[in-house]
Order: sequence, then C-alpha cells, then structure tokens
Amino acid sequence: MKLHPKAIRFALAFFPIGLVCALYLSLSNINALKQAGMDMAPWLLILLSIVQIGVVYSVILAYFGYLLSERVHVYKPFHFEKHDIIVALTVGLVCAVIMASDYYVFAPYIPQVQQAYENAPFNPVSLLFAMLYGGILEEIMLRLFFLSLLVFILDLLFRRTKRNLPITPIFYVTANILAAAFFALGHLPATKAAFGSLTGLLILRSFVLNGVLGYLFGMLYIKKGLHYAMVAHASTHLFNQVILYLLIL
Repeated sequence: MKLHPKAIRFALAFFPIGLVCALYLSLSNINALKQAGMDMAPWLLILLSIVQIGVVYSVILAYFGYLLSERVHVYKPFHFEKHDIIVALTVGLVCAVIMASDYYVFAPYIPQVQQAYENAPFNPVSLLFAMLYGGILEEIMLRLFFLSLLVFILDLLFRRTKRNLPITPIFYVTANILAAAFFALGHLPATKAAFGSLTGLLILRSFVLNGVLGYLFGMLYIKKGLHYAMVAHASTHLFNQVILYLLIL
C-alpha cells in the first residue's frame, strides 16, 4: 500500500498532543492503581499509553481518517475564518450550557453525580487535558475517522460513488447520529468507574449529554471542517468550567 504524504504530515502533527495526553493519563493511572492496591510497572503503563494514545489514536486514526474524509468529501483544509470561529465558539457555549444543565436535571436524582459536583475542585491541568484529549483526540477518533468510515461504508453498501452519483446527505446525517451514539457509549466505562455502577438514569444521562454534544460537533465537522469541531469541543470544556465555578458551584 502506497503511503499518502499529506496524510502522513497531517497525522504526525497530532503526535505531540497525543504524547502529552498519554503521559498525563498514564501518570494519573499510576496513582489510581496504587490507591486501589494494584501493582503494575510504571514504565509498562506509560509505554502502553504512548502506544494507544500517542500512536494509535493520534497518528494511525488521523492518517486513515484523513484518507476517509477525503474519500467521502468532508475533509476541509485547516484555515480559520472569523465568522466560522464565532460559530464554533457559539456551539461550544451552547454545549457547555447543556453540560451544566446536568447539575439541575440529573444531579438531584443521582446521588453519585451530586456528590461529584460537591467534591470537584478546580484543576487547570485537568482542564487542559480535557481540552486536548476531548477537543482534539476525540474529534480525530469519532468524527474524522469513525464518522467518515460510516459514510464510506454506507456509500459502499448503496454504491453511490460507483454509479457516479453524489453521496446523499442522508448518509452524513445517519453517520453523524451513529457516531454521536458511539460517543455517548464511549463515556459509559468512565461513568461506571466514577460511580461504581451503571443505572438506567446514568445511561440516559450519558446519551442526553454526550450524544447531543457529539451530534453538534459532528454537524460542525461535516459543514465547516474538523478544526471547527475541535474548537467547539475544546471550548465546551472551558466554558463549562467557567459556568460551573462562577455561576453554580
């Protein structure tokens, strides 16, 4: 298989971010494993995190995501326009409000969530990690790669491109809904780890909060480009912290 030079350059640009996220997450997990009484060589955990996050998530999925996004005509060059940045930041603010609504909609009925808000000190390093991992790496995984892959599969199944027909918009909408649902499902293991078990209300909470946000980020990816989805996703974490610690907590 012949390698695509532009896709390689595109993917390698994200390796430093993946490396930083891998190191932060592995160091956090080392402390968590020690507190849980589990013994694992720190160097092995760091190595596994670098391979998984720094190489697979950041480079390999970015490489194939680039190729897929070009194939299904959703890739757009990383150029920022003032109007589109405002749109992305507005989406980020709306998503932050949706996230903050959790405090009023779900927390009163889920003691674990209520307690999490009460014991949530502000940590700028954790916020930066959330903006980098969520805003950049999750967008590579779920929008650039997974959403584009779903459109590609739909196109193969219905043979639009092979019949010299344009990819129908319903393929993009369907792929976005499925990717958003997968985004919500992807948060369930972390939810279970944080709260000890999964209840029907916790699952509904994940789909309402993360699913809606994932769909909005996907819409930006399709219409404006991956970089604007990244801006929206990263700013969601930032705006959410501002709302929580200035207006709620």
